[in-house]
Amino acid sequence: MTLGSRVRQHRLSLRWSQAELARRLNIKQQSIDQLESGKVKTPRYIVELAETLGVPLDWLRLGVGNARFPKTTQGKNNFGKALPSDTQNIQDENASKFKVHGTYFCLNGETYCFVPVYEARSLVDLGALKAESIEPVSHNIFRKDWVKSISNAEPPSNLVILSMAGDSMRDTLHDGDHVLVDLSVRRWVRDGMYVIRYSTNDELMIKRLVRQPSSNFLIVRSDNRNYGSEFTLSDNEIIIEGRVIWFSSVLG
Repeated sequence: MTLGSRVRQHRLSLRWSQAELARRLNIKQQSIDQLESGKVKTPRYIVELAETLGVPLDWLRLGVGNARFPKTTQGKNNFGKALPSDTQNIQDENASKFKVHGTYFCLNGETYCFVPVYEARSLVDLGALKAESIEPVSHNIFRKDWVKSISNAEPPSNLVILSMAGDSMRDTLHDGDHVLVDLSVRRWVRDGMYVIRYSTNDELMIKRLVRQPSSNFLIVRSDNRNYGSEFTLSDNEIIIEGRVIWFSSVLG
């Protein structure tokens, strides 16, 4: 594992964006991006970086030892700096049980990952999410083995949750429901719900796509029949941003 990978690993465990880490270090987000991508081998601010992330300097520089959340009842790391409020509960109550592995974390022997939640109505391009240029509104936590059972995506970098807007997919999906989207799927793979854009329109929407055997075109369908009849389009008339692999809904 490289220095950049270790930085990304721990940043994600804290649920910080690149912009947030850069803000705490008083540097540009581009510097964090270059570090995590391997373009910078040893940054001049590596001591401050270790302090900010709350990890041992030897682990950060060389991968020696483990990046443990140090046991504390003060909500602070080994360097005496306060941890973010969303980390303190894990820090104080489970410090001896919490270990980070890659883009996952382990708690009580189980492996989990954070998946960011975004408001669907505020998005135009899901590709921007992988660049972390948009802040999530929250995160959900899933067990690694459960995610692997429904998707080949490598979480959390290829998984996002969208908070639904509108009623075009009612009665399957309702406004405010959460849908888990696999961003690695950029073409039709099987009939189901996809996040799409039309080639002539920037608006993101969730629609049901069904392959028509006779023509090989895709049938685009809204589950809410009030949105009109289904229609067919060729593959090059639809831009697929991801596939919906799971959703949660409040039962009224």
